[in-house]
Amino acid sequence: MTGSVSVNQNMKNPPLNVGTINPPDKFYKPVLYSPVQAEAELGRINHDAYVSIKKSESITEKKTPISVFVALGLAALAICIPSIKKLVKI
Repeated sequence: MTGSVSVNQNMKNPPLNVGTINPPDKFYKPVLYSPVQAEAELGRINHDAYVSIKKSESITEKKTPISVFVALGLAALAICIPSIKKLVKI
């Protein structure tokens, strides 16, 4: 036990720093629902989610705009113009 006397007591047991605790101004009052009201709200939320999912379009159902087809047609025509000119000259 002679070794424990030489140990710094402040290193083993630092002084406690205790702050002040402020009490809350008001208490939290939880809102209690009846099971009937909770089931009604859950049903409404599920219905809203179901309707919004049905309204949204999936990626496979989206139609390609006409402007994309027009742009592809013009690009194909621009690529084929030299070969068309060669066929007309012959």
